[in-house]
Amino acid sequence: MPTALVIETGSQSTTANSYITVDGYKTYRDDRYGVGNNPSNDQITQYIYRAMSYFETLNFKGYKATEERPLQFPRSDLLIDGYGKDDDEIPVEVLEAMYELVYAYETDNAPDKAVPRETISESVNGVSVTYKSSSAHQTLTPAVTNALRKLIKPALQIARV
Repeated sequence: MPTALVIETGSQSTTANSYITVDGYKTYRDDRYGVGNNPSNDQITQYIYRAMSYFETLNFKGYKATEERPLQFPRSDLLIDGYGKDDDEIPVEVLEAMYELVYAYETDNAPDKAVPRETISESVNGVSVTYKSSSAHQTLTPAVTNALRKLIKPALQIARV
């Protein structure tokens, strides 16, 4: 049984380990994707922890207000769509990004999943498969990318001083 989730609500908790709950995730997933595999609450908690591990490594806009907080949000000097977010607020974009990340883990499409060696052609028991040379090396998750785009700094952002 995984460790219980402690939810960051904007209070700048020093013990928080997630932004979302299992029930919140299930509601989001069921509304958008249907029930699907219907994993147990413990499995969903594990997906949340894996998604949090990935999410917390990203290079976010704004600044972490205090060093003592274990999580990246809430943040100060955060602008989304040109509007400032309070440093005691978890933006809805964070929740949506986490829901999409957890769904990616649930469906085995995690963004940090190991990429297998590319196969151009293979035959197994008389069945031959040839892959297009320009096909992606792993399953892409546009929903995750879209959910994160307002939160993270562009990879090639240039700052002039």
